[in-house]
Amino acid sequence: MNTSAVQPTSPLPATRWAELVRTRGLRATRDVLRVLLLLEASKAPETHESLMQALQADGSGQPVDRVTLYRVLDRLVQVNLLTRIQDSGRTAHFTLAQSAPSGFFECEQCHSLTALPDDPQLPALLEQLNARLQQTGLRSTDITLSVHGLCHDCEEDSDKP
Repeated sequence: MNTSAVQPTSPLPATRWAELVRTRGLRATRDVLRVLLLLEASKAPETHESLMQALQADGSGQPVDRVTLYRVLDRLVQVNLLTRIQDSGRTAHFTLAQSAPSGFFECEQCHSLTALPDDPQLPALLEQLNARLQQTGLRSTDITLSVHGLCHDCEEDSDKP
């Protein structure tokens, strides 16, 4: 549960993203805005590699190198505009903090990440867990569920002879 970033949930134009980035103390560079707009349009968390491919294929003709993209992603995570989720293979996935769900299902075979379905009881359960942690002297800054298993496609593939 990412409680540190409350953002509007409707799509933002590039000018609004630029304002938001500046209020967080960053420069609203072309690469920063391109990353935010790509993640806004994405239905699932994206890896560094998938973002590199999308930036190369976006038709802008404006290349971005790997190191620049790493730096952009790190800065956006630091100012709570992005959430970083690490899968069991230790690959980082990024999503907008405003749309980060409370948990993900990770396929153990293909390592795809799928947001857990919205459940009105889930936030209360996570708050209960947080309260229990505080009783033991632990202070959490983020709680995200990670459920593991096989996705529908991999399940079907494993059923084939």
